[in-house]
Amino acid sequence: MTYLHMVVCETLRKYPPLPILNRICTKDIKLPNSNVVIPEGTAVIIPILGIHRDSNIYPEPEKFIPERFTEEQIRARHHYAYLPFGEGPRICIGMRFGLIQTKVALTNALAKFVFLPGSKTQKKLDFVAGIITLGTKDGIYLQIQHRS
Repeated sequence: MTYLHMVVCETLRKYPPLPILNRICTKDIKLPNSNVVIPEGTAVIIPILGIHRDSNIYPEPEKFIPERFTEEQIRARHHYAYLPFGEGPRICIGMRFGLIQTKVALTNALAKFVFLPGSKTQKKLDFVAGIITLGTKDGIYLQIQHRS
């Protein structure tokens, strides 16, 4: 179950449900190591997809490496370097339920079926620009076979 959790976390790192978060600055704040001040009331966009694919945080970000989510690796990163559910007082209230539901569905599905990429699935996924949720331009096609 530990490795399954790492696989789910790595999947959410590569493909977060929302590529950005919108927030409103609640007080004037000076950005560290700069002279930039964000005034109270300013709309701020947090680029989750960009953070999750930053090679300074996640080396080789295009690769699927579940071991990025061992306890040691998590402790070594900044707390806000992984945001598939948001963070702070506005974090998704369904996060734990969603993770458990996903793991139960995966274990049941993988026990009964084998999933392979379909012939129409692209090797490199291109995302649709300008939509709220992360989606692929060409879709994702699967071949699903019963396990013997």
